[in-house]
Amino acid sequence: MEYVLETNALSKQYGGFRALDGVTMHVPKGSIYGFVGKNGAGKTTTFRLILDFLKPDQGTVLWNGQPISAKEYNLIGYLPEERGLYP
Repeated sequence: MEYVLETNALSKQYGGFRALDGVTMHVPKGSIYGFVGKNGAGKTTTFRLILDFLKPDQGTVLWNGQPISAKEYNLIGYLPEERGLYP
């Protein structure tokens, strides 16, 4: 099966708090994928890692089987419920 988006073992820690612990997902081409969860579940952190706003401590993000390039970043839209920026 071909995937448009893959995350493999994504992990991110802020100080002593582990925000993500090995998140792996595979989004098949031609599908619509919902990403839901309660506050603090790691949704925003995952999207920020996918979009390269943050760097993962571990893991990879692939778009069509390759690391995401600047060309792909310009094709991906992300509209958070609230805007929150890190320095």
